[in-house]
Amino acid sequence: MLHSSLQKSYKRAFPFRLATTSYIYPDKTIPNVTLLAPFFNEIELVFFESETLGKLSWEAEISELISFSLDQDVGFNIHLPIDILLGERRDKVRSKGSSIVKRMIERTLPLCPSFYILHFELRNKNGEKETDVENWNGCILRSAKEIMECGIEPNRISIETLDYPFEWIEDIIRKFGFSICLDIGHILMHGQDLQLYLNKYLPRASIIHLHGFQNGIDHLGIDQLSGPTLKLILSHLRDYKGIVSIEVFSINDLMRSLIILEEKWGKD
Repeated sequence: MLHSSLQKSYKRAFPFRLATTSYIYPDKTIPNVTLLAPFFNEIELVFFESETLGKLSWEAEISELISFSLDQDVGFNIHLPIDILLGERRDKVRSKGSSIVKRMIERTLPLCPSFYILHFELRNKNGEKETDVENWNGCILRSAKEIMECGIEPNRISIETLDYPFEWIEDIIRKFGFSICLDIGHILMHGQDLQLYLNKYLPRASIIHLHGFQNGIDHLGIDQLSGPTLKLILSHLRDYKGIVSIEVFSINDLMRSLIILEEKWGKD
């Protein structure tokens, strides 16, 4: 049985900045940050639902998070909502998504987050995958232009690898100067070539999401990854100076991941 709390700090344990999510314990953001801040370089604030905009007492929470940042020497990166459809062909739906992203960025800028993680989902309002990739790409382009009206530096927006070939949006990333969020769990679960993705995209990756998967379920501990896969990942992390976020959502998955990470890091 794993302990229910962390015992040691990982702030300077690796060449990269180690992070985890703000939903490790089944509680709200502030209680999670309180428990996690002493142990990590960064906390990935997960605002997966666009409804968050109307639920949080933003001024009070941002003020409290700023205090944590100063007192605990911890930074933040922000995962923007995943229920928005920036490639939706219906302009009203699409523009609503880009408006939500802009407002979320504007409200959280006082935190000085390192990066904003953004999904370009390949699906429509009905939950179906878009089949007209060219049209979808054009809609993503329009959404990206609208989002950049908020004035943030483009490389602070990190586009996450999802379930489609990442090359489909390479031109947009290059055009705007976005950075990349390399989600290793997604890459593996969707049968993409991890070696190719690491070689091609790691140099432009501001953030790595590290998690395991099993039977189609992702965001499990990295103990669910095979030995050779972990060895490949760690070999690429030796010289990586960005952020590695253990993107799991329970203390048990986090603890198992930290145990494996420490053990394998020392051996490989």
